[in-house]
Amino acid sequence: MHTHFEDISTRLFSPRVWRGFGAPTNMNPTGSSYQSPSGNPVFGFFDDFLTFSETTLVGPYAILQTNANAVKKVADTETRKGVITMPADGDTAEDEAVIKWGSTSSAPFRFGDKDLAFECCLSMSSITAAKWNIAVGLGQADMIATDGVFTDSDILADKHFAGFVKLVGEAGVFDGAYKATGATYQDGATKTKLNALATFSADVTVYKKLGLRYRAHPRTLEWYVDGVMPGGQTAPAKLTATELAATTFPNAATDFLAPYIALKDGAGNAALNMQVDWWACAQYE
Repeated sequence: MHTHFEDISTRLFSPRVWRGFGAPTNMNPTGSSYQSPSGNPVFGFFDDFLTFSETTLVGPYAILQTNANAVKKVADTETRKGVITMPADGDTAEDEAVIKWGSTSSAPFRFGDKDLAFECCLSMSSITAAKWNIAVGLGQADMIATDGVFTDSDILADKHFAGFVKLVGEAGVFDGAYKATGATYQDGATKTKLNALATFSADVTVYKKLGLRYRAHPRTLEWYVDGVMPGGQTAPAKLTATELAATTFPNAATDFLAPYIALKDGAGNAALNMQVDWWACAQYE
């Protein structure tokens, strides 16, 4: 019997996030095109980090790292092969570790007239409160700069962004969050349906999958944690077409975005090992 990708779930892609796209394992880290099961052309990337260049722009990533916050491969294990660490060494406040897919200026995705899927799988060695800022999702091209994702005031920078955010004052709790340049930052404090969507364990061997699914028709943006949309039927973690059309959300026509994973050490007095097993992003062409 043939079992389609959308009927199963593994350590890789969550079926509900990637429904219609098929399993994008035939995409490579530098980006490629393929045909979805329905025949739609798709562009995007998938990286299981079986190989990884730790030098910015040598490979598919622009990398920002300060002090000893070196983004690098970690040793393979029997259960996890292909993992990178994005650490905070815990000795200097405002240290950063950021990876951005594509070159410094590349930003090929947008929340416009084509469906989009994004997902990553990561773990954290510590969830102590009041220590670190973390963001995972899609942001504008020039966020790959000092204070480009988070400011020294421990808030999201004034850039276009949509994804998951853990601000410095929280422990291992991630909100759904978004922002448009010049507009008010939105997270669980302003949109209760996006509050505390994912809670991590202080165990680097315990991974969670964080996903976004944008649907162009009808227009919605959905957040997923381990393949499930938090909130259920009562208060689903989903933005409506009206919310997506508001000035607080990146513009569908003009605001082009790139995948990011970012860490900023707010306190500078505690170490963190944040590990990334894989990530992927794809959009219909």
